[in-house]
Amino acid sequence: MTPEGTDVVSRTATKLKSADRAIAAVLLGGWGAFIAYFSMLSHPQHLAKDFSYPWRAARALLAGDNPYEVIRAVGEYPFNAGLLYPLPAALVVTPFSQLRPEIAGALFVGLSSALLGWAILRDCPYRLPLFISAPFVQAAILGQWSPLLTAAALMPTLQFFAAAKPTVGLAAWLYKPSRRGIIGGLLLAAVAFAVLPGWLGDWLHVTSGMNKYRGPATTLLGAFLLLGVLRWRRREGRLFIAMSLIPQLPVFYDSLILWLVPSTLWRTLALSAASWVGYLAWYPSRASPLQNEIAFPWLVFTIYAPALVLLLLLPAREEPEQKKADAGQ
Repeated sequence: MTPEGTDVVSRTATKLKSADRAIAAVLLGGWGAFIAYFSMLSHPQHLAKDFSYPWRAARALLAGDNPYEVIRAVGEYPFNAGLLYPLPAALVVTPFSQLRPEIAGALFVGLSSALLGWAILRDCPYRLPLFISAPFVQAAILGQWSPLLTAAALMPTLQFFAAAKPTVGLAAWLYKPSRRGIIGGLLLAAVAFAVLPGWLGDWLHVTSGMNKYRGPATTLLGAFLLLGVLRWRRREGRLFIAMSLIPQLPVFYDSLILWLVPSTLWRTLALSAASWVGYLAWYPSRASPLQNEIAFPWLVFTIYAPALVLLLLLPAREEPEQKKADAGQ
């Protein structure tokens, strides 16, 4: 249900027929694939960038190898770390594993973006400026999971993908909790155990030494984000608190799911504009060993802080009509 104050463009978009919505979703998927493909093609030594990790893991599985043993920190990015993803991520990526890395990454981003576009056009078209936000562009450039998990937050049928990236996946599930999400995620994890029984221990061993991951609200700089608990009765509030607390790299792409907080077109545009302030300020330092430390305050004050303001502008409770609509999905 479009919130009061959304302009004519948003109200018109809600009337799109399924065929028109499908065409628009494909175009949005093409936008994501376009960014991903040319980003990856321009740096062939980086393979499919961040998507290289699950892509390589899927190839290792098909070769009969343990990806946690094969994928090691042996060189420059994207060979500078072990496999930090749970095995379900490799299973999800398996259909793309025999394609060239830049094509595989572009298809993954394109399909994820198309699903996100479909969900937004169906439920909340005033959030379309998400596709021009800095987190979306960075997610597409790197071949990240946040577009798919943001789609999963809106469409519980997709919530089994949370097993591929449980951190942001948890936030997606909290936005619209569903039994389908839990059952689907458990089934995907069960298949992973059937394929490689010891994967959980291997994954925990690889990730145990990671101390760069932190929740913005768990630091002195971002502690004020805990004010989000004032809206805990709203799905947007629960999503915001989860994202503020879960461990994550202080980079921009994971914060894409916070674009489910704004309630009007203009608020979504404002958050997208603010994100570019932080991203462009950080961008010159992207090759620095301190890039994460430099990115963190920009992430907090140009994405999380504006999202908090937009969250606190919402009523303390959700509208009964919205709860009924979600119960029927």
